[in-house]
Amino acid sequence: MPEPTALTPLPHGTQPVIRHGPQAVVYHIPTSSPSPTHPTLKTTISLPVHSTWTSGLHFHTQHTEYLRLLKGSIFVYLDGEVQILSAKAGGLVCLGGHGDGKSGLQLTVEKYARHEWGRAKEYLAPRISGGKVSSSWPEDIDDDVVVEEWTDPVDIGKALFFWNLNGIILTPNSAKLSPLERLARYLLGDYWISFQLFSVFWCLDNWPVFFSLKGGLGEQGITMAVLGFMRLVGWIIGVKAVESRRTPWKLWKAYEEIAA
Repeated sequence: MPEPTALTPLPHGTQPVIRHGPQAVVYHIPTSSPSPTHPTLKTTISLPVHSTWTSGLHFHTQHTEYLRLLKGSIFVYLDGEVQILSAKAGGLVCLGGHGDGKSGLQLTVEKYARHEWGRAKEYLAPRISGGKVSSSWPEDIDDDVVVEEWTDPVDIGKALFFWNLNGIILTPNSAKLSPLERLARYLLGDYWISFQLFSVFWCLDNWPVFFSLKGGLGEQGITMAVLGFMRLVGWIIGVKAVESRRTPWKLWKAYEEIAA
């Protein structure tokens, strides 16, 4: 079983959120808005050995996203192409385990570009006969993975997204709910968490791909229609994408100023 632990020292201005289980992950999320000394808000995600976590296939409409690999090796699916990056190799690698001449550990994800990433080994192993480790794989394929994420334009959206995403997933069933929310939870059962997450996705520029149609307006239209309907129902019930109980105080105050 993966054993997630927070980075030491913590990345500047962040606090960790740790999720256990087969999809173990640690999010190191900013707790305040950008400042003159730290103008870029970076979320640092670490994946322990054996974690099957992935970001899920999704796209953004309002932000260009940047990914920088700091440790380990990852797969990145980006608009139809799968790449393997290795920190030790200094960038893209072929399955010979060596760099292919395309150096660099940072990727740019343009608006509307469908993308997903996770640990390289957990991606490659099921696709190799027998699932055995190959000597041709990157040297750091069994290392923990550490990746930074940030956006352009710089804003608090990604930090709000990760705090509220994890806040919903990790909230105990005993949490206080309105009567309508209690009814919705009763009717939806195990889908209650996903239902709340749809509001977070809609409001904070994270559009999951529900049906892969190789990109295009049809695929985007399905995503937006599903999330739009779920967000409308959530609004009627009283589901909020951002709540103070899930958000650090400084970040919450910054959000209130923007929303006012």
